[in-house]
Amino acid sequence: MPFSLLDFLFPKRCINCSCIGSYLCTRCFGQIEFVEKPICPVCQRQAVGGRTHPGCKSKYNLDGLIVAAHYKGPVKKAITKIKYKLAYDIITFLVDLISQNLYKFDFPKDAMLVPIPLHPKRKRWRGFNQSEILARVLSKKFKVRDDNLLIRNLETKPQVGLSKKERKLNVSGAFALHPQKNTKTAGKDFILVDDVYTSGVTMQEACKILKKAGARNVWAMTIALG
Repeated sequence: MPFSLLDFLFPKRCINCSCIGSYLCTRCFGQIEFVEKPICPVCQRQAVGGRTHPGCKSKYNLDGLIVAAHYKGPVKKAITKIKYKLAYDIITFLVDLISQNLYKFDFPKDAMLVPIPLHPKRKRWRGFNQSEILARVLSKKFKVRDDNLLIRNLETKPQVGLSKKERKLNVSGAFALHPQKNTKTAGKDFILVDDVYTSGVTMQEACKILKKAGARNVWAMTIALG
């Protein structure tokens, strides 16, 4: 990319080592730990194409998981940075991490992207929802549809530090279909978009809402595996 006046006034610094030049220097890019082989979203063991294992399937489970890298090092720092300070260049870099690894996954190609929503109070405090912006950038890059089909109607506490059982109880009933959206879900495919996939209970709860509304396939897509 050509050097601009903005680059001179506000030089880009590597999010990992702070050296000037780019948001992630070549040396630090080499520290990213990619998820080499797709995994099942339920048991998180190796799975062909990222599809849910037949033995892990249930009526309202996710059908697969797309994830690029492990939630550590430069990727963790980048995600933390966009969560608390919106930075479009870093989001574009993270979307590129996903796009470079899509060939590994056997997901529905005509699926609509649906971001995991924040509670309105949380979104007002932060000023944006990084999952919405990730979905929007992915939508433009791959020329697929995205829409905020879900709302978060419960203000849940942060999932960090909770056991899987506590996480599940924490998000139970947290999501609902957006009352002002007319998109028909029956027989259609969707990909839920978020930044990090840890236990998967948040994605599974969101998936359940879409499946109950008749969705055919629901996958999850995240930048990192926590």
